[in-house]
Parts: sequence; C-alpha cells; structure tokens
Amino acid sequence: MKRFSIFVLAAMMFAACATDPTADVQPIDAPETLTVGFEGGDDNTRVQLNEAGKTVWTKGDLVSVFYRSDSNQQWQFQGETGDTNGKLKRISQGNTPNIGLDKVVAVYPYNEDYLIELQTGNIQVSLPSVQEYVEDSYGIGSSIMISSSRTDKLYLKNVCGWLKLQITGNATIDHITLKGNNGEQVAGNVFITADDASCTLASDLNDLYGDGSGDLEGSLIDPNTIFSLVGLDCGDGVTLGAEATAFYIALPPQTFEKGVTVKIFDTSGKVMTKSTDKSLTIERNTIQPMAVFEANAESFGTPTPANNEIWYTNGSITEATTLYDTSVFGANIVSNLYDVDKECWVIKFDGDVTKIGKRAFYFCTSLISVTIPDSVTEIGEEAFYFCTSLTSVTIGNSVTWIGGYAFFNCSSLTNITIPDSVTSIGYDAFRYCTSLKAFYGKFASEDNRCLIVNGRLISFAIGCGATSYTIPDSVTSIGEYAFEYCTSLTSVNIPNSVTEIGKSAFSNCTSLTSVNIPDSVTEIG
Repeated sequence: MKRFSIFVLAAMMFAACATDPTADVQPIDAPETLTVGFEGGDDNTRVQLNEAGKTVWTKGDLVSVFYRSDSNQQWQFQGETGDTNGKLKRISQGNTPNIGLDKVVAVYPYNEDYLIELQTGNIQVSLPSVQEYVEDSYGIGSSIMISSSRTDKLYLKNVCGWLKLQITGNATIDHITLKGNNGEQVAGNVFITADDASCTLASDLNDLYGDGSGDLEGSLIDPNTIFSLVGLDCGDGVTLGAEATAFYIALPPQTFEKGVTVKIFDTSGKVMTKSTDKSLTIERNTIQPMAVFEANAESFGTPTPANNEIWYTNGSITEATTLYDTSVFGANIVSNLYDVDKECWVIKFDGDVTKIGKRAFYFCTSLISVTIPDSVTEIGEEAFYFCTSLTSVTIGNSVTWIGGYAFFNCSSLTNITIPDSVTSIGYDAFRYCTSLKAFYGKFASEDNRCLIVNGRLISFAIGCGATSYTIPDSVTSIGEYAFEYCTSLTSVNIPNSVTEIGKSAFSNCTSLTSVNIPDSVTEIG
C-alpha cells in the first residue's frame, strides 16, 4: 500500500471517527452475491446512459468490493446491458484477512489500486486522465461510483459530474481535451467519503502544514498524481452532422472560477479551441450542458512550433521521451519539458532546428505525436524507426527530403500529409506502417491510397482495408514492398502504363487471389 500515510492524513480531513468501529465487529464470510442498484432508485439515476438519460449497467461490469476488510475483492455484475439494478457475484477473494471494517464499501469501476481507510471506509481513487467516448453516453469506466452499506444491498452514488459538449458541423473528431483556466485539478488522485460520495481533490491538500505556500513540492501529496488536463478519446473518429453530437467529460465537483478551455482535434491533427472565462460549476451527479457550437473543417488549424522547438506527446505529462540521438538537429537541446498551455512536451533548442537527423527518435516507442517546425529541411534516415505508438506526424513546410526507413514500422501511424516542399522520399520510408489509411498532400494519389513519386508507386496505405484495387494510370512502375502485408487485398488491376513490378511488391498479401498483369510489364522483381 504505497503512500498509505498520505491517505490516512487525507482521511482525517473527511469525517473523523472518535471510536474504533471495529471493536465489536465479528469477522464473517462475504455472501456469494450482493444486490446492487443506483442512488434514488430507478427513477433518479444518472456507469452508461440509456435513451431516457438514466445510468444503466453494462453486462460484465466489474466492481471493487471491500467486504468488512481492506481486501479489494473483484465482483462482477450478473445482469444484462441496460439493467438499472441486479446482482454482483464475487470473482476474486482479495489478499488480506476479513477483519477491520464494519460495513461493505463498493467502488465502480474495479481497480486493484484503490486504497481504503479502515476507520471511515473512505477511499483513495485516481480519476482517469483519458476517458473514452460512447455515443449518447459518458465513457464506460469514467463514471466513478461508490456505495457504503451494512447490509447486502448497495446503492451506488456518482462521485463526478459531467460537462456535456454539444457540437455540430462536418469535421471528424479524433479527441477532445479540457482544462480549467486557473489550473484546477481535473483528474488524478481524489479522496472519497464512502457514505455520501463527496470527494476532496489531492490538489486541495497542498497546504497541510499551513505555511500558505500552496506549493506541492515537499508536501505529502505527489504532484505527479494531479492532472490539470483531461482528454476524451473518440476512437476511430466521430463524424459530426447537422444534429448536435453529445460528448460527455466526467469531472470532479468544483467551481472553475475563470472558466475552461476545450480543444477539439480532428483526425488529421488539426485543432479548434473553444474557451469561456465565465465561472462554471460542476456538481456531483449532475450533467452540465454547454451551448451548442459548430465545428466545421475550415474552423480547424494546425498549431506551429517556433523554429527552435519540436512538439510531441507520449501519453504522459510526467515522463519525457528519451531521444536516441540528441546531436542531429542542427542545434543543441536546452530543455525537454511538458507545457501545460500547449498540452504537449516541448523540446527547446539554442537555435533553429534545421533537421531531424538520422535515428533522432529511433525506437522511441512511447512517442504518440510529433509536430516539426517549418525551419526543418530534412528528415533523416531511420529518424522515427520503430516508433510503434506514433499515430500523428505534422511535417514542416520546408522539408525537402524524407530519408530511407524514416518511418519504418510506425505501425500505429494512421495518415500522413507530405508538404509541397518535399522533392524526394527514400527507400522503404513507410514500410510496415500497417495502420496507414491515407496519404495526403504531395505525391498522394487522387484516392489518397498511394504515394507516387515520378511515376513510381512507392507506398500503398495498407491499413485502408481495400479488398480490390485498380492502380492509377499515372503509375509506370510499382516499387519494392509497395503492397507488402496488405492482407485485405483480394484482387489488383495493373494498368497498361506499368512496365516494372519491383521485388516483393505483393509480399505477404495473403488474401490475394487475382492480379491482372498487362503486356506492358517487362520486368517482375
């Protein structure tokens, strides 16, 4: 139980227990099932919303149950998706003796890291910093709920409230971020009172010694467990329409005195910002709707780093990505720090960045996105080799050369835009980019499926899921490994303009049953 001393001290700030509640408690075995519902009964519910705006269970939901002990047992909902009440069944017993607590405490969703304070039953929980979009509902698992009972009947109470964004338009949303304009905590560690589901933010415990500094450094609260930014992941993308689409973001109850800032990112990496300086209050178990606003494709832009900066994300705000080679940028690195305002890590240099040199980010498997400044003129060989988590790259408008193997095995990369400044792309630059669905910009084919450089088809977007494909008439040769591992392809039609098929062009296309090779082809590798 790491940092248990922190939790005990925090629990004293809830409701102190004057006597030992365990004195007369007799250890008993937990029953095989518990009855579970939501606060207020079926008529006043707010884990997932149904069409009537009520919270309902999802079949197989897991719940943490502390049954008269500090043993975190795993219980599973036995009903069907859409039920508002039902039975929980114990799945795991937990690891500690069945003593010490005179009541049952349940927390949804299940998490083995929850800590309980035995005297009060209060719980230490980490609210997720990334939530998942669910159509017409809040994300499954983002709605932290708690119940305290001395019987086998539990009625879960919501800990958070929700901000409901309502957006129309024609853009396809990749993810949304939110932060308070005064740096408020929106995710991470909170301490929940089991009886009434009220919570205290870890950020509110930063002055435990009364020195008025408000500085977390040196206090009992680890600043790495406090997040001022929360994100909503929209999966493969949510396409907007004329009717407003609802996006729910769960937030701990509090007042944002200076308002909030929301950033909406489309699937190409462009961003639109909406901000309000009006005070906004989030109450427990309440949905706070925002006024409907429009997000059309033309409303989105691409933030651009200064010439002495590179921006990136890696899924963390506390641990920077370690570069493979720091000497290949044409300038020296001064710092590599997370910028809350930019919502990303910023590598700063002592001068303009002129290149992303050979193996700069080699095997940086935590890297998720990178934005390259306009001062960069080249991306070197193997620059992002094996960056398997990389989903988005924004290439500056001055890059003229992309080296061989530059994005080799960037298996999470979904699309890429080649700026007009690029004149050449090296050997196997996008090989094994198995999630690539589209190419945009220079060299992209009209259907965005191929990169065609001087008549040579060098790469195919093998993640697009195409089953049959007709190669454009502008292609005169098919490059080596161009369609490799395009396992969805069943047939390919090659036009009369093609004279050469490079070696292994269709290697491991395991579903391919038909290829039309015209008489114009004189060489097959």
